[in-house]
Amino acid sequence: MDTVQLKRFAQEARKKLSTLVDGKLEAVLKDDSGSLRAKQDTIRQLQTELEKLGREALVDKVAYTWFNRLVAIRFMDANGFQPLGVNILSPAEGIGGNIPQILNDIHAGQFPDDLKIDHQYINDVLNGVISSNNPDNTIYRHVLIAVCNDLHRIFPFLFERIDDYSELLLPDDLTSPFSILADMVAGMSVSDCAEVEIIGWLYQFYISEKKDEVFAAGGKVRKEDIPARTQLFTPRWIVEYMVQNTVGKLWLQNNPQSKLKEHMPYYIESAEGSSADYLQVDSVEDIKLLDQACGSGHILVYGFELLAKIYEEEGYGASEIPTKIIENNLYGLEIDDRAAQLAAFAITMKARQYYRRFFRKAAVPQIICYQDIKFSEEDVIGILSDYSIENKEAFKYDLQTLEQATNLGSLIQPHTSLPTLKAIEKQLADEGESSDAFKQQIQIKLKNSLQQLVPLAEKYHCVVDNPPYMGGGNMNLVLGDFVKTNYPKSKADLMACFMEAGIAALQSKGLLGMINQHTWMFLSSYEELRKDLIDTVHFDTLLHLGPRTFPEIGGEVVQNAAFTFLNCQSYCKGTYLRLVDFDNSHLKKEKTLEVIQKLNSILLFNANQNDFKKIPGNPIGYWVGIETYLSFENLNALSKDFNVKSGVMTGNDDRFLRYWSEISFTSIGFGYSDIKCVNYQKYRFFPLNKEEGFRKWTGRFKQVLHLEKEGNNFSDVTNLNYRLRDSGLYFKKGISWGDVAGGNSSYRFQNEGLIFAARAPMIFTENINLLAFLNSKVSNYFQNVLNPTLSFNLSDLDRLPISPLILQNFKIEELTKECLQISNIEWNSNECSWSFMKNELLRDKGQNLKNACNLYKRYWKDNFLQLHSIEEKLNKQFIEIYGLEDELIPNVPFEEVTILKEETKIIDNQLVFQEKELIAQLLSYAIGCVFGRYSLDKEGLILANQGETIPDYLSKVEKTIDQLQFVPDADNVIPVLEEEWFDDDIVNRVKVFIRAVWGEQSYTENMQYIEEVLGKDLRKYLTKDFYKDHIKRYKKRPIYWQFSSPKGHFNVLIYMHRYTQDTLNHILNSYLRPFMEKVRNDIARQQDIIVTGSASEQGKAHKRQGKLRDILRDCEAYEHDILYPLAGERTSIDLDDGVLVNYNKFGHAIAPVAGLNDVKTKNKVKGFDWIDTSTIR
Repeated sequence: MDTVQLKRFAQEARKKLSTLVDGKLEAVLKDDSGSLRAKQDTIRQLQTELEKLGREALVDKVAYTWFNRLVAIRFMDANGFQPLGVNILSPAEGIGGNIPQILNDIHAGQFPDDLKIDHQYINDVLNGVISSNNPDNTIYRHVLIAVCNDLHRIFPFLFERIDDYSELLLPDDLTSPFSILADMVAGMSVSDCAEVEIIGWLYQFYISEKKDEVFAAGGKVRKEDIPARTQLFTPRWIVEYMVQNTVGKLWLQNNPQSKLKEHMPYYIESAEGSSADYLQVDSVEDIKLLDQACGSGHILVYGFELLAKIYEEEGYGASEIPTKIIENNLYGLEIDDRAAQLAAFAITMKARQYYRRFFRKAAVPQIICYQDIKFSEEDVIGILSDYSIENKEAFKYDLQTLEQATNLGSLIQPHTSLPTLKAIEKQLADEGESSDAFKQQIQIKLKNSLQQLVPLAEKYHCVVDNPPYMGGGNMNLVLGDFVKTNYPKSKADLMACFMEAGIAALQSKGLLGMINQHTWMFLSSYEELRKDLIDTVHFDTLLHLGPRTFPEIGGEVVQNAAFTFLNCQSYCKGTYLRLVDFDNSHLKKEKTLEVIQKLNSILLFNANQNDFKKIPGNPIGYWVGIETYLSFENLNALSKDFNVKSGVMTGNDDRFLRYWSEISFTSIGFGYSDIKCVNYQKYRFFPLNKEEGFRKWTGRFKQVLHLEKEGNNFSDVTNLNYRLRDSGLYFKKGISWGDVAGGNSSYRFQNEGLIFAARAPMIFTENINLLAFLNSKVSNYFQNVLNPTLSFNLSDLDRLPISPLILQNFKIEELTKECLQISNIEWNSNECSWSFMKNELLRDKGQNLKNACNLYKRYWKDNFLQLHSIEEKLNKQFIEIYGLEDELIPNVPFEEVTILKEETKIIDNQLVFQEKELIAQLLSYAIGCVFGRYSLDKEGLILANQGETIPDYLSKVEKTIDQLQFVPDADNVIPVLEEEWFDDDIVNRVKVFIRAVWGEQSYTENMQYIEEVLGKDLRKYLTKDFYKDHIKRYKKRPIYWQFSSPKGHFNVLIYMHRYTQDTLNHILNSYLRPFMEKVRNDIARQQDIIVTGSASEQGKAHKRQGKLRDILRDCEAYEHDILYPLAGERTSIDLDDGVLVNYNKFGHAIAPVAGLNDVKTKNKVKGFDWIDTSTIR
């Protein structure tokens, strides 16, 4: 099955159908023809629905209704399942073209015997008695509607009798090669339709763009968007695992002599003794399988397949098996009407596939689609009075809950007992239909209510789900309040609520099968749920799948576990498979089969769930050994001996946070050790530890926080959700980490002088041995036991077991000091460090640039290997201290040594330096020297404050112009042009820099080396690649700004710290206009050549003249429409506002940068209430 093609087809079909239906709606509402005047009742129905739903929702509803119907018809065509015995959408087998078989047959005078159509009408159209612009289309429309009506008898859930407005909105074009029907035939190939699973894939793909929209919108999810937000198609092998280890296991427990196991490749034997007590069933007809959120029916379809094997084994005949399964065994609940229709259809197709005459006595699948049902207070009083209801308050509550049935779905647990509900149902059936129209409506609503409440109150042998995943923060208000009240232990996510609901729906000793996110196994927000599960159900089997379980979901964010629970207390071991290290669903599947076939025991664990209670927080640490349990039981938790705190949360990072490089360096208060000593009049910003990501030992400190005395700048902002926690601890030493690490956590020592953020909590200690332990494999091992998810937070860290033997170990301390030293030197060699002095290639310049690179590589390779060696020595120490020699080895992959991440790659376990990056860093430093940010005459920052000038530069380096090794640019404007139009352009300035550093003697070979490494000439790199590199290096907050004409023929760089209100005028008059004049002169020169030159010269001149005229037109537009008007405004900037605000003051004059001044980001900036937004252009 080509899912890539199917996704494209479903998405395009949705768009096309929606467009066609919307156009038809427009036409119907405007048309006043006689044919439509005869359908006034239907049009009124359409108008009522339009007022109720709104245009977009109505179009969406009709589009998906026709999509579902056409998908069903095409599927039956492709499989030869059509009840009429003739293809409805598709040509006859072996016949080319796109004319449906039924239409060809009608042309030949062959009408399906059982199809109720007006033969005379069709003949009149064919014979021209009834005029039609497109007779085939007219006839086929009539036939298609008749077919849909005929299919109602078999598929009442999908093919309602078409006498409503959906007929009016059926697209006009049905027979051309470009029709939606032709798309259906092309998009659903016969081979794709071989398996009924195509139905589920098409549903997921049809709503996938809506799903993307809902995700992108963020925030609370409206109840009508929950299906799109939560739909996820389960891989077939995982469905088989869940059903085989619930339904299959239940059957084998009751029938140990059964050969069913031969048909269950994913069946896992329960650990010894754990299945001795089981739920007894007398007959396969008794087994009830429920899917609480059945979607398009994927799980129930496989349930049908396995149950059919059981029925066959029991001697049932093929003709009765499908009906028995549908009527007795399969139950589905769903909030989305689209999915419910397709689920019932898929099950019916599976039945037809099993027994070819199934349609003759087709049973209707028991799929309940929730409906919101609202009774008036008067209605409820009447119902409670008219029917025999023991607990009237309970039933009243249940009816009120159904007002939100499509929002709450299977989380509803009726308060009314099942016997009472069935008694009401019987009484309602016995009394018959009332002659009173008002009472009739109440009866219908009550019947529909009971159809939902009874299945919810039933108890099932097996419940198998892939439940919806949605965190509490995304739940709408009604849903959020409901789960807080009714599911307090699992309220953090719907998937956990469904775990509780699934268990509640089981009979005692029934079996739950589920796949969901593995967060419930570890996160503190599910601790109470875990305790309850450990005490009340038996963890029979669990596949710990980890990331990339679903082929369509990449990355580490969604990590899964599939499991089966037995609904009774347990004192036995369960069986666990650890599959987290395999990076795709297929590999996980193969490894599961290897374990089951006893070909791989490394991934298999047997654990007693009661042992999980020995670990703080009760995480499901099935893979740990006895030494781990002893560590948690006998050693102090970290929180007992160390103060661990979470820090600042601004509530508005755009307003209060900056990268330090964005603002004036003198605005930043460095070096404080106590908040009481801060000079708020002198400093507005203070270093902030906020950086996340994977880096050990030191570094990653790039941001600063705007903080005024006592946080007044926070408290003065209305409705700001901020936290200024534990300010007495600001600027203190300690150990920090990012609580979202994307894998292994990494810890860094923070010296005095930094504030710490909420996402970079702190352990306040000067004990660097603890830092070494936290960065070790032992700590990582414990962390993965406590919480192997992407977010390792403060409460998890608190529980780490700390051996006293590590804290006062001199050898560990000395090794750790060396790690800190290497890491600190490496971090400060980075231009983005506020302690950066000079580019590393200038540390030991050698004889030439190539020699300097080799010296660099030798020096830093030694440091890298030394750091790697120390980390392994530390691991060995900690493994021995904790007695984990059987669990861990000290080896550290090169990839986990966290220095030189930009400068190197690990290839075949070798450290390979990226010379291109080294040269790019050198050129970035060179441009910094050109602008005066850095100097060859003095290390560190020189011009780094707003409005500083060349006299400031000379004062700081303490030299005169004549004494400088390299003179910075005088006017803060560097042309960046494809040709050498100016003597002081970017290429010439870099060349002067290279001469200044390495001298004239090696200049030529240095330039050759640069271009060899870059793979292009220097001008091409500086004009095409440098600014992109700068944007990336400075995280989309550039300090050098490129002003560019619309088509990029004119570009200049400026340094924002040296920007003045006259800068744009200077660009205009000293660069743009002179450049345009030079271009005009060149055009004139080319004209002379065209007149007087040779044929060859004339050809070249024509070509160049055309290019020059393009350049001139671009520059003239830039001057007239953009730069000249803006220069006249003499725009001012305040560096403290940050690049995001200041860059957006220059509109189209400045180069576009995605994520900085694109339309979406600019609109966000225009919404800032703390700046003058009239300056944003």
